[in-house]
Amino acid sequence: MNEVVEAAVVGQNDRARGSGGGFLRYVPGFVLILILFIAGQLVFDDPRKTLFDINGYRLAWVEVLLLAAAIVAMAEQLKVSKPGVNQINEALLIGLVAVVQIVLFTLGAAGVAGFSMFANTEFVLLMLINVAQTVVAFQINAATLMRTISNA
Repeated sequence: MNEVVEAAVVGQNDRARGSGGGFLRYVPGFVLILILFIAGQLVFDDPRKTLFDINGYRLAWVEVLLLAAAIVAMAEQLKVSKPGVNQINEALLIGLVAVVQIVLFTLGAAGVAGFSMFANTEFVLLMLINVAQTVVAFQINAATLMRTISNA
């Protein structure tokens, strides 16, 4: 018995119009995390100030933000993991936010006026989470494309 398997690579023009979430689909989740960090820095004097106290478990606002950042980073991986679809634009935008974070930290660490809120451990941790997810996003995108091409 001779079975012939044909594989198709789905291109940008092959996707259904209107699916995918529109413009917000291209906005990286770390833009929201960056906005929340800035808002938290302006609202709270101390980043370790307790936000929640549930039965003795105290969570500071920055710990909640770091948890949200980790969840967003995992969700961003799903965004670039669709087999057969080149998601390089999404991966590049994720990387762009990481570059913006690196620049903000550098300006803050250099003592440039107005950027001191970015020169702290909490921002470095957020930046490292974003840089790590950027590297993984590129690897996942490349792996899904290679798997699709090799099956063709």
